[in-house]
This record gives sequence, structure tokens and C-alpha cells, in this order.
Amino acid sequence: MRIALLGDIAIFGRYCLSRDKKLLNYFDEIKEHLSSFDIVIGNLEAPFAIDERPIGGKSATVKSHPDNIELLNHIGITHLNLANNHIGDFGKTGYHRTIELIEKNGIGWFGTEEKQLKIEKNSEKIALLGFCSYNTNPSFLKTKSTKGLNYLDAEYVYKKIQENSSQGYFSILSVHSGQEHIHFPSSEDVKFARLLAHDFNYVYYGHHPHVIQGYERLNGSAIFYSLGNFIFDDVYTPRDLNKPLIALSEANKTGLIAELEIKEGHLSDCTLTHIYMGKNQMLVGHEVSKDDQEEYNSYLSDAGSDQYDMKRSAQISKYISKRKEMRDLNWYLKRLNFNSVGILIKARKNSKLYRKHFLSRIGSFENNQ
Repeated sequence: MRIALLGDIAIFGRYCLSRDKKLLNYFDEIKEHLSSFDIVIGNLEAPFAIDERPIGGKSATVKSHPDNIELLNHIGITHLNLANNHIGDFGKTGYHRTIELIEKNGIGWFGTEEKQLKIEKNSEKIALLGFCSYNTNPSFLKTKSTKGLNYLDAEYVYKKIQENSSQGYFSILSVHSGQEHIHFPSSEDVKFARLLAHDFNYVYYGHHPHVIQGYERLNGSAIFYSLGNFIFDDVYTPRDLNKPLIALSEANKTGLIAELEIKEGHLSDCTLTHIYMGKNQMLVGHEVSKDDQEEYNSYLSDAGSDQYDMKRSAQISKYISKRKEMRDLNWYLKRLNFNSVGILIKARKNSKLYRKHFLSRIGSFENNQ
């Protein structure tokens, strides 16, 4: 069974089909490349919404016009992870429209409502699991009384992969986690991915940073900490439509396709293909600069050390400083409202939940190994 894993997908702006149907031609090369795979999986960040109002008071929300479902079909995407920090940006109405639309078009989904997918094809059995980390400050989380995102609970994830393995399913674990625009995964994410690889053969499929991070092979597992963007554009806010809140850099335009071969219940082959969001076409493979993949891989050898964490913190500080340079007094004055206070309160709450459901539990796993 051949499987392709894609990075973050948000179809809006220059890639919106409602503006120009000829945009399908932009993806012809990637369509041909993906046509040889049995399963193609992406992380759908932007819900399909029209007139719904954004919820949660976030500074950046993303949505996609329903017409853009045609692009997912054109590319050949078969399954979508929904466990991310933007799928609930336009409330339950936008979320349910998204589910209805992708189901109508024969695309499978997972990552919310406690849902995982178990697939049997070509005599192989795989399980798709999706989870969103509290460190991405998500809303629309599943609680005891409401259905929503599957949040990243380390103990729960371990048990699900263990259960899948006992039933003969090879697990692909989709994880939305980390710091945006940073090439260093957190030491905690690295530790968790490696702990799972110690006990199981599986694939860790990471996204959220919007840039490429390192990958590694351990035992019979493959760990992709971030595949970068697949389709994304500059992000604007309703408060300022002239200046992007987040403008794509060269690093944001470069992504990876993780190409897997599952044979007799094991990962028999694993390769990476670089892609690039060019001006006139999405470029694939040999035409694409390889970015600094080997360098990002080399970072991982020091993961968990003080030196590694200091380098990561320095890169985060540099990114934050660059963002602050784009903000003047007027920018801050526009954000003096109750929504901003609510965001700060939610961030503190998510930080506590992250420590409770993730940090404390990977520590207990480590002690048991």
C-alpha cells in the first residue's frame, strides 16, 4: 500500500477557485505525482465557510470557499485530518458544513469527535489517528458534554496505538503541535515521538509549524515532525486588509511529501519529495531546492539538551521580534477589547491542560521504560 502524507492545507486567497477555475492547472504536476498513491492524506486547516462569523476572538482565522472542494478532488486527496487549531474558526456551522462537503465528495476524515479511521486495502491494515496539542492554543475542543477536536492526551494516544497494534493495524499518528515558523520541534514532542517508536512500529505525521522540520527513522518507525505547508497563502485580518498579519516567506512556500510503502503490516520504504509553491505552478521533486533538510535533521541529535532548547528559544525570539516590528501603536489599540482578554485567559488554561495531559504523562512513560 502506497501512502502520501501532505502538510498544511488552507485554500484561500490566490488559490481560491471561486476567483479563477484555471487555477486547477497550477496543480497539474502535483496531481500527476500523487496519482500513483493508494491513499493521500492532508491536514485541512481551513474549514469551508461562507457568511459565518469567526469565533473565539483570534487574531488570525482562515476559511475556504466551498467551491474549493473541487481542488481537493483534482489533486486526489482521499483523507483529511481535522485535528488542528483552525478547523473550528467559524463555529459549529462552518465545521458541520466542512464535514458534509468532504463526505459528499467521498473524502474520509478523522481527528475530531473521537474518530479514527481503520482502512483495509490491498491486504494491508492501517489506522489513521489525529490529535491537536494544547500548545497550539486551540478552541473547539472536545469535552465531556460536547464533541470537538481530539486533544493530544499522551496516555490516550499510547493506548489507542497499542490497541491498533494488537489488532494488526499499522498506525499513522497525525499530530498538530509545536511553534509556528520554527525549524526546531520541541524537546517534548521529540521525546514523545521517540517513546512511541520504542514500543511500536508507526508513523508520526506532524504539522502546524508551517515550515519543514527534521525527520528520523527509529526501529520500524518514521517520524516527520513537520512537513511544512502544502497549500497556504498570506493571512490578513478584517482589521487590516492591506497588510498581511502573516506573509509567506521562502521557508513557508517549501514543503514535503512523505511517501510511505506499507507491506505485510510494516513500513517497508519511506522517502521524501520536496515541493514548492511557485509563481505559476506548484513544483515537485527535482525542480525544487532541497531547502536545508539535512541541517534540520542534524538538529535532532541534540534534542532534549539545554543547548538544543537554547537554540530553539533563540529562533522563537527572533521570529517574535520580527513580528513585533510589523506592529505599531495603532495595531495594539485595535486589540484592546474583551476578545483579547478572552484569548489570554484561554491561553493560560490551555497551558495548564498541556502540562496535565501531555508533559506529566510522557514523563511517566519515560520512567516505565
